[in-house]
Amino acid sequence: MFEKEKTYFPKTKDPQCQLKWNWSTLWLNEGATNSCHRCLKIPIDPENFDDFHNLPHKIKEREIMLSGKWPTVENGGSGHCNHCKKVEDVGGTSDRMNMLKMPNQVPPEMANNPLATSVTPKILEIFMNDTCNMKCTYCGPKESSRWKSELRKHGHLTDPDGVPLHDFHVMPKNKNQRLFLEKTKDWLLRNAHTLSRLHLLGGETFYQSELDEMLDTLEKVKAKHLEVNIVSNLMVKEERFTSVNERIKRLLKDRRIGRFDLTASIDGWGPEAEYARTGLKCDHFEKLFSHAVNQKWMTLHTNQTITAMTVKSIPTFVEKVKEYRKQNPKISIRAGALTGQPY
Repeated sequence: MFEKEKTYFPKTKDPQCQLKWNWSTLWLNEGATNSCHRCLKIPIDPENFDDFHNLPHKIKEREIMLSGKWPTVENGGSGHCNHCKKVEDVGGTSDRMNMLKMPNQVPPEMANNPLATSVTPKILEIFMNDTCNMKCTYCGPKESSRWKSELRKHGHLTDPDGVPLHDFHVMPKNKNQRLFLEKTKDWLLRNAHTLSRLHLLGGETFYQSELDEMLDTLEKVKAKHLEVNIVSNLMVKEERFTSVNERIKRLLKDRRIGRFDLTASIDGWGPEAEYARTGLKCDHFEKLFSHAVNQKWMTLHTNQTITAMTVKSIPTFVEKVKEYRKQNPKISIRAGALTGQPY
């Protein structure tokens, strides 16, 4: 069997970033999109939804990169690429540099024109809703309905000096959230076959009714090369977990999709991890994770957010994963350090 030929992003100048061309995140509950989790969220136009990947702001920042400049404020950009710029300025390896090493995610328009700035996304990430059963210490009301309930009960969160933290207030529900979901499903019906990856997350993905609607949509497409990734805290009822997985297994059997990834979010192991992620019960996590380990049709990942509260418990978790690797050697461990929150 011949290995599929790998194609890489046709970078013509630094600091071009593959994410700017191939990735779009849709924040349905906020009515916004961006092309990197560190970058500016731009409002989606419900009347022109299909252009979410080629909004004027995104095209402008691609053009700035093609001119050999970072999209800083001085250069006419948003300045949100400064994270990678700072990492590279001191000799580090940035997200941008790592993404350029990833093959087979090039928008088709770039095959004929490496300078194309209006392109088709290859990776689509969808934050469907904020419905969540946990309230992690480093999270907030934009991503967790449990956080919203906490703030409604106890009031605005402040720092030790009593200054309100601007990210910690309850925003009104986006009036177009349902419309954006419907338009996303319609877009997938027409374009799922053009994607290489589809990420579904929340909130807690398994608790969201939107997940069922997304699976309904995928049952109607033929995207035999599409990799679908669900991110979950695994704090869901076993019956719900297994029933969703059975639906996904059928999608694979029917060649509606090409691969399924389950990304289990957990930051360590033991009391420290349960304290940092309010709602986590390690014994229940382990029960569902053990089930997933034995599903050879799944590609299984773990994802950690590194904070001072859990860093000492990470070695215990790593040892646990090493034991599971005796059954499933391909389990990956991914991690990122928390940035941006002053507390």
